[in-house]
Amino acid sequence: MANPQLEAFLRQVKGDAALLQRFSACPNLNAIAELGREMGFQFTGVDLVKHQAEATLRLSESDLEAAAAGVELEGHLWLMKIVWS
Repeated sequence: MANPQLEAFLRQVKGDAALLQRFSACPNLNAIAELGREMGFQFTGVDLVKHQAEATLRLSESDLEAAAAGVELEGHLWLMKIVWS
């Protein structure tokens, strides 16, 4: 289920290079939600997880296979990776 506040925030981020840089510097999804709150948007880190999951489920079978093989797909505003440290 789409969150209109989150969708509006993501559209704004996509259209503003300086904001995209701040967005990209966030260490986690809760920090992105805090950035959104500072700008007057209402969504949570959990809303971002759900948004990512829904976007992943809309990928074609070939895109899913590419992601599983380690190809970074930029079908969404951010890239998802597993980073082991």
